[in-house]
Parts: sequence; C-alpha cells; structure tokens
Amino acid sequence: MTVATPPQRLARLIDLVDREDKHLLAVRERLLEGDCTVDPDRVQALLASDTGVDRLESFGAKFGRMQDTIMDKFIPAFLACAGENAGPAIDNLSRLEKLGLIQNADAWLQMRQLRNRLVHEYMEKPADLAPALQRACHFTDQMHTDYQTLRTYAQEHLRIGPASH
Repeated sequence: MTVATPPQRLARLIDLVDREDKHLLAVRERLLEGDCTVDPDRVQALLASDTGVDRLESFGAKFGRMQDTIMDKFIPAFLACAGENAGPAIDNLSRLEKLGLIQNADAWLQMRQLRNRLVHEYMEKPADLAPALQRACHFTDQMHTDYQTLRTYAQEHLRIGPASH
C-alpha cells in the first residue's frame, strides 16, 4: 500500500469536502427552504413528520461531518502543503485567520460545539434546538465560504486541485 504524499492527500480531501459541501447545502435547502429563521414552532413542525425528522438528522450529521473533515483533516493537510506546521485545531484556525484564509477562528470552535447539540438535543428539548439550528444554518454559509477560500488558495498558490480532475 502506498502512502499518499501531502499534495495527493490534500487533492483527495478537496474531492471529499467538495461532495460534503454540496450535500450539506442541498439538505439545508430541503430542510429550511432558504430561510435560516428558526423558532420553536418551526422546529415542532419539522419534528411532526418523518420527513422533517429525517432531514433534521441528515442536516446535523452532514454539518458535523463536514466541520470535522475540514478541521481534523483538510486544514492540517492544507497547512502541510503550504509549508506550515500543523498543530492543535485552535492554533491552526488562528493561523488561517491571521493569513486571511478564514473569517473567524472562534466561529469554527463554536461550530464544533454546536454539532453535538444538533445531533442529540432535539430528542430531549426540541425548543432548545431552534437557536442551535438557526446558528448552524448561518454557520453553513461561513463554512462554505471559508472552504471555498481555502480551496481557491490551494489551486492558485499551491497548485493543488481536486484529485478527480
């Protein structure tokens, strides 16, 4: 078995995150229909149907998966290809923020905390889910935008594109 070089690994991760991004945006659209305003009544309406529950669970899972992939895999691989030392997630995020490659490192840490609430909290306290779901909806836009910035930088400055192209 051959081990992927850092550029090959980053290219494969670009392919993966491209798919995750596409699926996350699509399920968010099916779940919230372009409106990130979420109140307890809207959550109750979602939970009243099997389709709503399925979409909510899918959104939570895809949100968590993409956030995990970017923070735990993509960013360290990106930094390695850029000649930077990868370290703890908070240090990596701070470095990317200083370089202007992500908007807000603290928001990424908040995304990490939010993912567990999306998956588990609706079972216990549906009313508490409304603000979490609204934040996740907005964070999805930030995650998408920051990823696109990193992806563009990888293509233009590191000469690394998707492995599938």
